[in-house]
Amino acid sequence: MTNDFPLVVATMPANARQRRIALGGIVIMAVVVAITLPFANIERTRVDAFVPVIQTVMCVADLLTATFLFAQYAVQSQRALLALASGYVFSGLFAFLETLAIPGAYVKGVLIGDDLYSAGWLFVFWHTVFPLAVIAYALLKDAGKAAEQSGRSTGVTVGIIIACVVTATAGLTWVVTRGRYLPSLYAGLLRQSPFAQDMAIFLALLTGVAVVLLLLFVRRHTILDQWLIVALLAWMPNFVAVVLFPVVRYTMVWCLSRVYALIAGSAVLFVLLTETLFLYARLANALKHQELLTAELDHRVKNILERVAMAAKYTSQGSGSTRERLLAFDNRIQSMADAHALLSQSRWQGVSLSDLVRGQLAPYTTGTNTTISGPDLVLTAAETQALAMVLHELVTNAVKYGALSTADGRISVSWERRSGEDGAPRLIMAWREIGGPPTTAPAHPGYGTQLIRGLIPHELGGVVELVFATDGTRCDIEFPLTPA
Repeated sequence: MTNDFPLVVATMPANARQRRIALGGIVIMAVVVAITLPFANIERTRVDAFVPVIQTVMCVADLLTATFLFAQYAVQSQRALLALASGYVFSGLFAFLETLAIPGAYVKGVLIGDDLYSAGWLFVFWHTVFPLAVIAYALLKDAGKAAEQSGRSTGVTVGIIIACVVTATAGLTWVVTRGRYLPSLYAGLLRQSPFAQDMAIFLALLTGVAVVLLLLFVRRHTILDQWLIVALLAWMPNFVAVVLFPVVRYTMVWCLSRVYALIAGSAVLFVLLTETLFLYARLANALKHQELLTAELDHRVKNILERVAMAAKYTSQGSGSTRERLLAFDNRIQSMADAHALLSQSRWQGVSLSDLVRGQLAPYTTGTNTTISGPDLVLTAAETQALAMVLHELVTNAVKYGALSTADGRISVSWERRSGEDGAPRLIMAWREIGGPPTTAPAHPGYGTQLIRGLIPHELGGVVELVFATDGTRCDIEFPLTPA
């Protein structure tokens, strides 16, 4: 996983598709508002259950969103998430409390407060606190510092925040249900007072400030930012209706504005939950891929260590001085490292056979003493490692006893791709030493000779024919090719 893999969906940057969807939601709302504006002041048939149902669903959606954001905060402790989650708790509580103060919502009168006074102010508190929470979120989002918890656990921090929000909500509710400390917003059950229009302008401006900050102040817009803007704009028709029309309760625009807000608010929750599923699906795939990589790495390391151990064992049993054996062992390890470097450059997706052969011969190539020819073939990791070790031993023998031990000697390496009897592709490679001293088969084959003859058949299921002739060493290699 890369370092920029998002830990939480709230920090996932919005892509072009998600921005188009959010913009499409805004455009659709604007079109519906424009179509219904001529009928905005038409009073609909009064359905007392409308407000309790709509705003109870809003309450549930907002509290679920708050829970989701608190969970995100537990993973990545950002003050911005804490502020926004607090705003959603406020929003959910006030959405439900307002229904208790609306006349006729549950009973003939109201359950709390005053018929003409309490519901309006609960609505004002609702739409003052939530934009303020969004403003705090926008200002804190790019601060780049995690919240300091003074040794407290995340659960304790969240618990304290929720307790403070519930206490503040209870205090504000008490103010508007136990007395008339503030100006009345309604002159009758349906008709609002002139002061209500002033408050609507204030709420519209406050909401607009929150939207502008999200658009301009936040440097890196996330999915959450996009849908917060949609949710805030969904309430604008309600504020406009209060300013333009004195009678607003149960009119077309009043009902539609709550439907907009319900859809937009629920969309925030739906989008976040959906993107969370996508995120954790990606995370599950990444973890699965990591497990496969770990298993593959374990397999490769074991193979390398086995080959190193084998090289060390047989090199120590060889002839020559200690220094010569150490030099031979060092060269073999270097050959393995060179093959590994080629594989790393291709991210273990395969190595060009031409590059492998040239790399093994490079230290001894003068420009005229080597001839390399063959089609462009790509070997798998297993084929690369095995063939690299065989080529190294052939080169080492040529330098010590064969064509590369004299100034006139030359090496020719050629290969071709053929189809076997079963139709599967096979590599046919020919190693030829020309112009060197006569060679004879060793009486006691050493590690290098045994590796040349045995490694390809053992690891790749191929065939190797090594001949020490008077006109130079010949080696024919054949094995089935696996797609890289």
